[in-house]
Amino acid sequence: LSFLTAPATSKAPRRMACCAGCLGPSLPPHYTFSNSARNARGDARISPDKRIYLSVFFPDSERARPAHFFFDRTKATSRVVEDAVAYAGLQLDRGRLVGSPEKLNLFTLEGEVLRTDLPLDAHLGATLHPSDVLLLEKGNRVSEDRLDAIKAAVEQQNGSCVVM
Repeated sequence: LSFLTAPATSKAPRRMACCAGCLGPSLPPHYTFSNSARNARGDARISPDKRIYLSVFFPDSERARPAHFFFDRTKATSRVVEDAVAYAGLQLDRGRLVGSPEKLNLFTLEGEVLRTDLPLDAHLGATLHPSDVLLLEKGNRVSEDRLDAIKAAVEQQNGSCVVM
């Protein structure tokens, strides 16, 4: 039980020593969710039977924290981009973040791009599933390293470590 009484030697967020093995090092803020899935952001006027719950990560250059959302599955996928960007306090100009020459695209964690002109329903069952994690990224491709980092961050935050 010496770890309970030992003084902290670092300014990093403290964790119980037993959790470090499961959870690994602390994640950078732009890889940790700003809300819980239970407190997903969205338009309360969307009826529960039309909702699809998704998590969205933002371009690494923006340092915005990812968030859990719900959207109307009958609306265009472009609404995901618009609503998520607005939530992060960023601005769009014709599909691009203000100040960026590259179009903002929506990717799955498998690296597949979602067409923003189609309703979310058109992607369901094929490239998109309820509770999926999506990535907003500038350009037409997302690097494997970026996808792997996001997958690891999601896995770490969804860890099943239980302290008894």
